[in-house]
Amino acid sequence: MSVVTQQARRRWAIVAAGVVALLCLPVATSAVKSVVGDLSGADRTPVPSAQVLMKRALASARVPHSGLAQSTGSLGLPDLSQLSDVAAALGGTTRTRVWWAGEQSWRVDVLSPTGEHGIYQSGGRNVLWDYEQTRQTEVLDTSPIRLPRADDLLPPQVARRLLAGVGRGDRVQALPERRSVAGLSADGLRIVPGDQRSTIKRIDIWLDPERGLPVAIEVVDSHGVTALRSQFIEVTFAAPKPSVVQVPSAPGVLHDVTDTPDLAARIERFNGAGRLPERLGGVAAAEPIVGGTATYGTGLVKFVALPLPGRLGDQVFDAARAGGGAKLELSTAGEGVLISAGLVNLVVVRGVDWRSYLIVGPVSGDLLTSAAETLLLKADGWLG
Repeated sequence: MSVVTQQARRRWAIVAAGVVALLCLPVATSAVKSVVGDLSGADRTPVPSAQVLMKRALASARVPHSGLAQSTGSLGLPDLSQLSDVAAALGGTTRTRVWWAGEQSWRVDVLSPTGEHGIYQSGGRNVLWDYEQTRQTEVLDTSPIRLPRADDLLPPQVARRLLAGVGRGDRVQALPERRSVAGLSADGLRIVPGDQRSTIKRIDIWLDPERGLPVAIEVVDSHGVTALRSQFIEVTFAAPKPSVVQVPSAPGVLHDVTDTPDLAARIERFNGAGRLPERLGGVAAAEPIVGGTATYGTGLVKFVALPLPGRLGDQVFDAARAGGGAKLELSTAGEGVLISAGLVNLVVVRGVDWRSYLIVGPVSGDLLTSAAETLLLKADGWLG
């Protein structure tokens, strides 16, 4: 068992919280529809263009499939209290088996040396199944702000989420065919941010040539490090049997219900009555602001701002400072700390009125610092 220092735990706890906010951004349905368009006729060309590949990938949620996938993150998070699953997903290797009948009917099992646990979407229900404890938990909350789960890191889900954020200034190009991706010869697609403030160097996606389902994806940061890799080891395209994706029932099973699935959702609920500004650091909100969390920017230059309530704000700020974060020289009253983790930069600030904010994204520290200074200047009146 590795030994993690108290300082490192504090630092990575804050980074993990920021990654939570980043990875759990809702995919804008309108953006997906505007890019997908009509896939009939001319879109099905023998040698598809980058735009056609992108359309097919975005439309791939309707492609039934089953398979075994593996995802690897390089953030190196330790096993943190309340964030152990996030640490495993973003700082190590996760193997999952998926049965996908459609967006509202699927099952994902996480495979580990000690057993399995499953995630089901069936009949309008989202249910977590613990095979070892014979326990199922139905999640009633629909907040988009939650901790990442294993199903979020499957190649199709990662690819669709990132592609939905591609903007007009980002460069999209086709790559040469790649052989032996889950036994397939896959079409390649590369996205390069058009804005130098992004910490993403490139995103490479590999698609099944007939159906457009993403079967592999790599996200490389500005330092050339592969921050996330997810790939099918094996995949088939027959629809799973209905019984496979139904929530199981067994004698003696324990039933739980939760409407607040995790820490991230609780923070979002606390801030539900507040409101952030329409612009931060000269960057406009990406969509209408609802609740306490807001997303800013366009294309692949986006960041999240999250007010931190009361004592939690003090704890987060102190943990970031004690965990090795760099002190910021701010042009406004208040204090701030910057933490960099390759793909993700994160700023925590605390104003003279003791209001605290976390700002995080795959963007430069300078941009996040500017956004933080805007918050500290105009915080009064935004939050109750």
